[in-house]
Amino acid sequence: MKKRSLSIVLCILVVLLTLSTSGCGTKAVSSGNQTLVVGEMWKINNIDPATNGTLTMEKALITESLVGTKPNFELEPNLATEWKRIAPNTWKFTLRKEVKFHDGTPLNAEAVKWSLMRAITINPQILSFTKIKTVEAENDTTVVITTTTPNSDLPASLHYAGTSIIASSSVDKDGKLIKPIGTGSFKLDQFDPSTGDMKMSKNTQYWGTVSKLDKLEIRALPDPNTRALALEKGEIDFTCDPPYNELERLGKVNGLKVQLDKTARTYIIEMNLNEAPFNDVKVRKAMSYAVDRESIVKNVLFGCGAAAKGPYMPGMAWTNETLKGYPYDPEKAKQLLTEAGWKDSDGDGIVDKNGKPMKITLMTYPQRPGLPPMAEAVQAQFKKVGIDLKTEIMDSTAMTEIASKGKWDMKMSAFATAMIPSPSYHLNILYHSKNNKVIGYNNAEIDKLIDQCMVVDDQKEKYDLSKRVQQILEDEEPVLPIAYYGVATAMKSKVNNFVFNPTAHDYMLTNEVNIKE
Repeated sequence: MKKRSLSIVLCILVVLLTLSTSGCGTKAVSSGNQTLVVGEMWKINNIDPATNGTLTMEKALITESLVGTKPNFELEPNLATEWKRIAPNTWKFTLRKEVKFHDGTPLNAEAVKWSLMRAITINPQILSFTKIKTVEAENDTTVVITTTTPNSDLPASLHYAGTSIIASSSVDKDGKLIKPIGTGSFKLDQFDPSTGDMKMSKNTQYWGTVSKLDKLEIRALPDPNTRALALEKGEIDFTCDPPYNELERLGKVNGLKVQLDKTARTYIIEMNLNEAPFNDVKVRKAMSYAVDRESIVKNVLFGCGAAAKGPYMPGMAWTNETLKGYPYDPEKAKQLLTEAGWKDSDGDGIVDKNGKPMKITLMTYPQRPGLPPMAEAVQAQFKKVGIDLKTEIMDSTAMTEIASKGKWDMKMSAFATAMIPSPSYHLNILYHSKNNKVIGYNNAEIDKLIDQCMVVDDQKEKYDLSKRVQQILEDEEPVLPIAYYGVATAMKSKVNNFVFNPTAHDYMLTNEVNIKE
C-alpha cells in the first residue's frame, strides 16, 4: 500500500511539473491562461475611440457602437436594440438594458449623449457624415438624435467605430482622455505610449457572451517583415498582412496557418486636381490606361486581391457592375497624352509640354505590404508611356500632412469603402466637394447625387443613385482605382474560431476566438 501511495504521489508530481513547464518556449500563450497576442500593423500612439475607434472597438474589443452590422453589411442591434425615424431630421434609439461600463456605471441615455457629443466635437469627419445637431436623453433607455439635414444613413453612421460609446470617467476634469472605459468584452489594463503596446483583460461582467480568452495583448509592429518574423518566432499568435511574397511559405511552416479573404477596401491613387497635369481629364484617363492592373495583382500582390474597375468590389449591394474600367492599353495612354499636348519633343523618353517634362511624385506608406511594390510597378508602367514617376515611401501620417498643405502630386493608399455600411459614406468622404478639399474634385452633379443618396430611405433608390455616381466617376477618373484589397491573416494553428468579417477595418476579433491547448 505504501509503494502504491508513493507511486500515486510521484505521478501527481510529474503531472504538476508537466503543467508548470508546458508553457516554456512560447512567449504568447501559457497553459491554463487563454492569452492571444496580436501583432498590429499600425503604430499605436492614440487610443481615443473618437479618432482611433477601429483599434478600441474591432481589435482591442474595449468599446462598442450603438449599431452593429452583419458580414453582408446589413445593420443589426448592438448597444441599441432598435431605432426609428420619427421625423425627417429626428431619430429615436432604444438602448439595451442592464449594460454596464467597465467602471460599473450603467449605460444610459445621458452617457450616450455625452459620448456622441464628445466624438463629433473631437472628430469633424464624424460630424460630416452623421450630421448630428443634438443628442437628448428622453429617459434612461431612449436617445433622441436630431440632424442638421435629413440623413437616412444615421443608423449606419452609428456603426462607425469612431462613434463607439465610452463613459465620462474616461477623461479627466480637463476633458483629456485617461483611458477608454467602454462596455466591450475586454478592459484596458495597460497602454505604453512609447511602444504602442496594449494589454487587456476579460470583462467577466460583459452583457453578451463572455470571451473565451482571458487576456488580449496588442503589440505595434508596423513593418510587415517584422510581423512575419515575430509570428515565426512565437512572439505573437496572430497578425494581419505579412509580406505577400511570404504568404505561401508561411502557410507551410509547421504550427502556422494563413487565411486569405476579401474586404471592402480598394487600392487607389489620388491626384492633386488643383494642379497640372492632373486637372486635365485626358491626362488622368491616360494614366489609368497606363496601369496594368492584372499584372500588379498577379506579380505584386501574389493573387491577394483583384483588378479594380471602380471604387467598389464586385458583389456589394450597391456596386455598379456595368462599369468597364480602364484596361491596360499603353498606346491609348500615349494617344490621350498627345491629345492633351504632352509629347516627347526632345527624344529623351519623357513627354513634355511647353518645354516642361512630366515629372511627378507618388507617395505611399509601408504598413500595408502591397503598397510600396505596387508604387514601383506603377513607376515602371508609367515610364513606358513617357511619364517620369518618382516614388516616396513614408509614414502614412507624414503623407497625409504633406497632402494637406497642397504641394503634392499623387498618393497611393488602401481606402476602406464600407466603414459605414452605406454607399454614401465612401462617396461623401472622398468625392463630395465639401469634404475632398485635399484632392480638389468639384462636380456639382456628383454633390447633388450624393446628397440625395444620404437622404433617401428606399434602399434600391439609394443604390441606384450611387451607381449613377460611380458611372460619372468612371467618365472623369478623379481617382485611379487600382485593385480590390485582399486581406491576409496569419496565425498560429492553435488559434481557433477566427472568422473574418468583411466589414472590419483590417480584422475584427470576436468572443469566440480561443487558443486550442
